[in-house]
Amino acid sequence: VACWRAVQIGVDRGWQSVIIEGDSLATIKKCNTTGQDRSMIGVYIPDIQQQISKFNKIRFQYTPRSANNLAHILATETLKRKEEVYLEMEVPEYAKEQRRIDWVREPD
Repeated sequence: VACWRAVQIGVDRGWQSVIIEGDSLATIKKCNTTGQDRSMIGVYIPDIQQQISKFNKIRFQYTPRSANNLAHILATETLKRKEEVYLEMEVPEYAKEQRRIDWVREPD
């Protein structure tokens, strides 16, 4: 469902190039294939595939949860606060320290 929503946001905002990261390898694989899927998220996959043509470039990328503490903080805090947050080159104040830590650890 999160991948579907991310695709919809990209379409709504008119973005031409999008990278959608997720920590569910199964979901990322499903988003990257065009075959029929009978799983519970399978109803979203045809919608995602239909929207892909609206982008010049779109990539669904698996990122292990352990490697993405920033995403975890953003997800848990926004759920607690009942917020909907879209990140465009910035993170909320409560996530800035984790962003700094992740940036320092990231190789060039």
